This record gives sequence, structure tokens and C-alpha cells, in this order.
Amino acid sequence: MKRFHTLLLAAGLALLTACSGGGSGMTASEYLTENVALWNGTATTVQQWTIGPRGEELQKALGEGKGLATFKSGLEGARAEMKQYLGMIDQMPPADDAKDVHQKLRTYVQSSDEMFAILLEMAALPEGYDKAQIMPLAEKLQAVGNRIDGEMQALDAAQDAYAKKHGIQLQRH
Repeated sequence: MKRFHTLLLAAGLALLTACSGGGSGMTASEYLTENVALWNGTATTVQQWTIGPRGEELQKALGEGKGLATFKSGLEGARAEMKQYLGMIDQMPPADDAKDVHQKLRTYVQSSDEMFAILLEMAALPEGYDKAQIMPLAEKLQAVGNRIDGEMQALDAAQDAYAKKHGIQLQRH
């Protein structure tokens, strides 16, 4: 289902890009809809690996120090999704008054990609790894997680301000 959602999002963006001369002709409402959709897609994937079932399974494996390799494929898929979202963001150039909200989305997705890169490093640890191997990665992950929280709040505020400026009723899922 998630792959279908991603493909549907990509097809919708491709259609908007084709119909609007490379994205520059998007209305403020169309732009914000795409911006929020990309944020929702990113947030859904991040949550699966942090507070969702996949995250719980990964935390258990990290605590036991074994079975991490089983997460590699899923984490690679999540990272590929972040790369896809970054490409989609780059294909929808914003109007001048949307550059702030655009950059905040891009920064949030980049940080999410960085989080998945760190999780992939963790998944590559050998069975029975020691504290010296995991601690630097755990510290990097904590720093990125804190940054992502701040970036989400900044993006939320920027989307709200953009919506208010253009009289758009903002709907998030």
C-alpha cells in the first residue's frame, strides 16, 4: 500500500509538472498541497522506523545486539524513498514567496535521509557488537533526531504562514 501511495504521489507530481511548465506555474494551493504531501510521506516513513512497529523491532534487536542485518533491506527502501522525495522536491521549483517553506521541506527530508543512513550503519554492525561500536552511532542518531524535531516544527510553522498568506485552508493527514 505504501509503495502505491508513493507511486500515486509521484504520478500526481509528474502530471502537475507537465501541465504547469516545469512546476513554475503551480498555484499557491497546488504548491502547498504537494509540499504537505511530501512532508506526510516523509513523516509516515520516519514514524514507522522510530515510534512504529518497525522501530520497536529495531530497538529490540539493538538491545539484544543481534538480528540487525534483517533490517537492512527495509532501511535501504526507506532511504531510497527519501532520495525519491528529494528529487520530487527539486522538480517543483517554488514561487518566490514559497522559497522558505520549500527549503524547510528539503532540509527536513535531507535530515530524514541522514537518519536512515545512520540506521543503516547500525544495521551493518556485527552480531554481538560492543558499546564502543554502537555509542558513536547512537549519539549521531540522537543529534539527528533532535534536529528533525526542530525542523518539523519549523516546517509546520512555515506551511501555516504560507497557507494563511494565500488564504488556503491547510489540511494535514
